Amino acid sequence: MAQDELEKRNVENLVYFYQDELLSIKDGVRARDLFPKGLRKRLRDFGILVYRHGRGGIRYVISSTALELLSSLIPAPSESAV
Repeated sequence: MAQDELEKRNVENLVYFYQDELLSIKDGVRARDLFPKGLRKRLRDFGILVYRHGRGGIRYVISSTALELLSSLIPAPSESAV
């Protein structure tokens, strides 16, 4: 039980720490341009990045779990700010 909670907290912390880079990947920047190979593997092992097969080959994309965490970290724009 405690191990699952620790892994969940690790994922949350990694998403928080790399949120700018993950948003760049969401906007179309390649993960290979942002992260070294070892870090890409670590993020894949934690389930933050996943492979997607496409016409251009295999690419890293953000997992749905990481996207949910990322959207909860970014505050929604308020009406008064616009």
